Amino acid sequence: MKELLIEKDGHVVIITLNRPEKRNAMALAMWQRLGELFVELDTDDSVRAIILTGAAGHFCAGADISEFPKVRNNAQAGKEYDAVADGCEAAIHHCKKPTIAAIDGVCVGGGMGLAVCCDFRIASRGSRFGITAARLGIIYSLAETQILYDVVGASASKRILMSGDIFDSDEANRLGLLQQLVESDALEAAQLFASRLAVNAPLSVLGAKDIISRISSGTAKDDGEAIEKLVLDAFDSNDYIEGQKAFMEKRAPDFLGK
Repeated sequence: MKELLIEKDGHVVIITLNRPEKRNAMALAMWQRLGELFVELDTDDSVRAIILTGAAGHFCAGADISEFPKVRNNAQAGKEYDAVADGCEAAIHHCKKPTIAAIDGVCVGGGMGLAVCCDFRIASRGSRFGITAARLGIIYSLAETQILYDVVGASASKRILMSGDIFDSDEANRLGLLQQLVESDALEAAQLFASRLAVNAPLSVLGAKDIISRISSGTAKDDGEAIEKLVLDAFDSNDYIEGQKAFMEKRAPDFLGK
């Protein structure tokens, strides 16, 4: 699909939304394929981090509203459309690999929905954010609202969803939406950060994300045995042995994720 470009640099995969004429607005087919891509990459042991970005100076202008009269024109069509879009966001949100949104320009509506599904958001100064559902008569689903709430909390979620305001990168940073704000070229900063994640022990990185996800979802207490097994299994891994050897030999470790 020409609207989604995929590039692999070592252990890091970059997915670029590529509809510059529409500021990378998401067509229904793009929602479908993007979700499938994240599911595929989640099972690829050679992938240690995934960056999601947009072409031509913009992240994503949201869903392609020009499609709505055809693909989202009544309650049933809206339900079917939302199932695809929600499935895409769930695939990103539940991906076991670290995910990074590299944001330049516009990041609004469904575009901001994609960004908050990622583990990290790195944006350039001058980028713009907002969810304009209140201006379109749309109510965000429980799943989408929960993800936003987990990122920025109750007060900021209310402001974002109820006002429908578009706000700048400095305000996004103040709201806690961003992990890093750079002067320009968010993708370059995201690649640098992804490369730091990719050289660490995959079992440690994936294990940390798994446990934090269980804490966030409220299942950590019930999942105590599974978490303990995750922690103890790491001590029997080749990566644990390699990490110690590399430390003692004063060299960079060569982790294999095993």
